[in-house]
Amino acid sequence: MKNLRGFTLIELMITVAVGGILLSIAVPSFQNIIRENRLATQANELIGSLNLARSEAIRRGINVTVTPNGGDWNTGWVVATTDPDTAAALTLRTFDAVQTNLSFTGGAALYTYLPTGFKSDLASPVHSLCDTTTSGKNGRQISVSAMGRPRINTVPYTC
Repeated sequence: MKNLRGFTLIELMITVAVGGILLSIAVPSFQNIIRENRLATQANELIGSLNLARSEAIRRGINVTVTPNGGDWNTGWVVATTDPDTAAALTLRTFDAVQTNLSFTGGAALYTYLPTGFKSDLASPVHSLCDTTTSGKNGRQISVSAMGRPRINTVPYTC
């Protein structure tokens, strides 16, 4: 008979136990990474929509607005313009509701960009984006300058 080589049951059980221990250590770290990536993605989506509105206002030479659906940024928002020839609203892009367990608070009721690229008002509103499943964790703050430039604040924001 030839010698058969392979794993014994004890070796297999030890390997599975070590793998389980490593997974129990790694999973909480992955959850934090996933939460941070979801926050960054959602904040970047709002920044992108504001930059789209600003660039389209400059390119088209007309006012472009970013308006929350039903007055609530959590339900999504629309980038639209009013055609000066027909006075009809032209939707440039619609953004979906924020991801599950994320919530926007604060900010402006709407943003209107002029053909110069500036906002129509001089206020500098701040949106706060938090994960609703955790408290005391870092969130994101998105501010829009009086000149209309949106940015994510680099200072960690605690929800």
